Parts: sequence; structure tokens; C-alpha cells
Amino acid sequence: MRLARLATDRRAGWLVVAAGALVVLAVQAWRPVGVPLYDGVVVQEPYRFLHPTGDQAGSPTTYSGTKPISSDRSPIFAAATTENPPQAQLIAQSGAFTLTPGATSLQVSITVVEPPAPPADGTIAGNVYRFSVTDQAGSPLDARQCSACLSLLLRAPDGTGEAAIRRYENGAWQPVETVHAGIVDLFQTNPTAMGDYAVIQVNDTGEVGGTILGLDTAVAIGGGAVIVLLVIGVIVFLRIKQAPPEPEPAPRSRIPSKRKGPRR
Repeated sequence: MRLARLATDRRAGWLVVAAGALVVLAVQAWRPVGVPLYDGVVVQEPYRFLHPTGDQAGSPTTYSGTKPISSDRSPIFAAATTENPPQAQLIAQSGAFTLTPGATSLQVSITVVEPPAPPADGTIAGNVYRFSVTDQAGSPLDARQCSACLSLLLRAPDGTGEAAIRRYENGAWQPVETVHAGIVDLFQTNPTAMGDYAVIQVNDTGEVGGTILGLDTAVAIGGGAVIVLLVIGVIVFLRIKQAPPEPEPAPRSRIPSKRKGPRR
């Protein structure tokens, strides 16, 4: 019985570990996030404001570039302003945009613009950036509805805290799903359209669109579930490892035979 129970506990421990791995894979498959890799120590320069005050740095940079088209799909590109780290970035995989007939190149630009009025529930953290992707004739290209094929990143000023990216459209700030991206005060979204974007610091920190403590809601829930499952697996493993060995059965005493010997 003891050996059977140990075998059952061991199977339960491996099932918990396997379940944790499945949760991780499910979260990534459901809500994939293409986070850029920042290898080593990032030396972060002060944030550059369009309208600096006091000792704030000014003169934020912009980006403008041409990307040739060599097939029937829009090309891979990475566009970024020149601060360190960049204050605005647009990263596209192959086929991220729907090409217009006769398109031969992409015109990609990231420009800092005058900020519109902030939303009623928050303030604009840093600058507002206009992201634009057109063909060589200036016709805007539509972003395809593909999973994680297009990433937009914005860096906010130091100490921004809880915030999220929003898009300014039709006279209002529209929330978009946002995750932290690699370093503090760097935020990322997978945009479905180009336009004006900014990091919005919400006045009520209990409400940050699409995030929990700066993390995507699905990622936060999935990560919590994985931690719980791993803790249970460790407990089961230690229980099995520290269980006392099965006691050896006591030797049976020999019962004297009652058979009588042969008659003489």
C-alpha cells in the first residue's frame, strides 16, 4: 500500500509540472507578445520633451525612412528614434501591411506632434508620436489583423509608474492593450492602425486599460497560475523525497510441525 501511494504522489507531482508548462504555452499562444531583447545594461539617457520645462531635456528626435518592396508582401523593418533607448519604435514583420496596387516602397515615419487635450481620467506622460506608413505615392497602408506581426513601443519619462498606451482617434483617447517591454517605463502594443499614440498615466491607478501592475491581464493571471502549480509540485516532490522508507516486514517465526515421525 505504501509503495502504491508513493507512486500515486509521484505521478501527481509530474502532472502538476506538466500542467504548469501547458499554462505557459497556452498564455503565449493566446496572447503572444513580441518583446524586444535588451542584452546587457541599458544606459538610459534623460527623456526629451517637445516642450521642456525647468531642467528637462528637449529636442526629441524623429524617424523617416524608405523600405523597398521586393515581393508581394510588405518588408520586415525596424524604425526608431535615435534616443537611447529610443522614445518611439515601430517593428514590422513580413506582411504586416496590406500593399496598394503598384506599391514599390514603403515610406515610414515617426514624428513628435503637438499634444491634443489629455483624457479626462489621466495625463499624457511624455510626447505624442505620429506613426505613418504609406506607399511611394503617399497612400496610407492598412495594418493587417495579424497576431504580433506589428509592434509599437513608447518610452515614458522616468518614474511614470502605472500607465498604458492609447491612440488618439476621432477626438478621443482610445485604450489599446499594453504590456511592459523589457525595461522600466517602456510600453508596447500590437497596433491595428497607424496614427497618434502616447503613454497615458491614469489618475486612478486601479484602472489601467489592459494591465495589472503594468502587466498584461492574461499574462499576469497565467503567471500567477504557473507559480501556484509550481509551488504545489515542489511540495509534492519534497513529500515524496522525505517520506520514511517502507519498513521491512518482520520475519515469520517457524511453527513447529505437528506431524509425527515414522513408526519404528
